[in-house]
Amino acid sequence: MSLIVLFVLIGTPLLLTLTALSLARVRVATGEEWKWVRLMWAAAVLIGGVVAWLLQRGLDLGRGSMLAPAILGVSVVAGVGLGETVVRPRRPAGPRTASLVTRHVTDYLPRGLTAVVVAIAAVHLVTLALTTATASADDMGRAGRQVAAQCGDTGSAASPYPGSFYSGPLTVLLVVVGIATLAALMAVVRRPRGLAPDEVGDDVLRRWSTTRVLAAAGAALAASHAGIAFFAGTALLRMDCQRAWMELVGWALVASVPVALLLLGWLLGRILTPGALPVVRPEKSVEAR
Repeated sequence: MSLIVLFVLIGTPLLLTLTALSLARVRVATGEEWKWVRLMWAAAVLIGGVVAWLLQRGLDLGRGSMLAPAILGVSVVAGVGLGETVVRPRRPAGPRTASLVTRHVTDYLPRGLTAVVVAIAAVHLVTLALTTATASADDMGRAGRQVAAQCGDTGSAASPYPGSFYSGPLTVLLVVVGIATLAALMAVVRRPRGLAPDEVGDDVLRRWSTTRVLAAAGAALAASHAGIAFFAGTALLRMDCQRAWMELVGWALVASVPVALLLLGWLLGRILTPGALPVVRPEKSVEAR
């Protein structure tokens, strides 16, 4: 039953998003090099999947599974960034033009998507800070793997709970995702023109790539939050002895899980079908011989 629910929560918004964005998608003529860029995306995702699988098998007590979404997210981000850094457009023969307009990352970021990703990041980091601060060692002495409370002469504990045992490596990996996202966005915006026949088409490709990068980072955060919130929330709610804050926080965390899954489906849709035509900015060119 849980797999069916997961499929509905992720599959339904993903299907609707793909359908809507496919209808609105702008068709852009691309150069031959764009195929190599896309091949690098696919190669990076494949490598990320292999690394995630190896970590899932190599790390014990669920830490590998917890890191898998972030590994896949950083692989998509790295694939886009490397694809538009390594693949260089061929320079046209004869006189060429050089744009005098400075491109900025903020010119290509979708505002709604950016706001969603920032919100997910904030909620996820607050959740990790809370679980890290309230966790304790389990019965085997592993620090930060359970939550415990004392009520008079009785006590209660529950695990697994995403304290430092889980949040430590995850936070490090999320920092890597953030750095890779910034680097990829800069690579996309600063790459030379030439992946599309004209400047408008090239601008569209930049916006599509920045959308993919941002959506991949957001998907990694959403999937990671869904797992962390589920285990933290259920651990808090099944304790017989609770502190005053535990029940309220537990229900809030559990309630955030379907929201994160719905956002994950939408973000996956943005990765696969990244968007529409951007606003065309007026540019002045100078002839270079």
